[in-house]
Amino acid sequence: MKERSVCLIGSGGQGVVFAATMLANALFARGLYVAQLQNYGAEVRGGSVMAYVVFSESEVVNPFINSFDVLIVLHDFNVSSWAKYLKYTDLVIADDLLVSKYLHRAIKAPLFRKALEGGLAGRESVVALGFLAGLNVVGKDDLKNALMDARDFEQNVKALEIGYELALQMRLRELQEFSSEKALSDSRERRA
Repeated sequence: MKERSVCLIGSGGQGVVFAATMLANALFARGLYVAQLQNYGAEVRGGSVMAYVVFSESEVVNPFINSFDVLIVLHDFNVSSWAKYLKYTDLVIADDLLVSKYLHRAIKAPLFRKALEGGLAGRESVVALGFLAGLNVVGKDDLKNALMDARDFEQNVKALEIGYELALQMRLRELQEFSSEKALSDSRERRA
């Protein structure tokens, strides 16, 4: 496995650093080499936060990178300061409510809204972890085990499940749209 990376960007108080730490712990427990870094201002809440994890089956040589395999944007506060990372990232997932700025190639997902609907305000970062599990970036059970020692385990697991189900629903919808487009294309070819 080549080195892979996941980054979360958001606002202070959204649990971005917590989520990156839980992701790193889950991957480390899986036997992978892991480096977890974060960047944030002096503000306790409301400031811009970036945290990321680089992981591999072999030693992580240089964790200081300029692009990611997956980048999740939970809030667009000061997102322009992180724009250089968005440009070369393979998959960008942006919250559909809290990220109003246009992000090139971003998939919009209702992470914050689903957290609110589940009575889990402030846990959108854990919903994002569940979303990653639903995309097969990390194992859901590995994340559950990592969350076991954290506060509010039941709430975090509920948020994880919400994100996981959301990713599965979005993947299914994408497959259904692809299948419909493919069937329409095949039908046109047969008529021609």
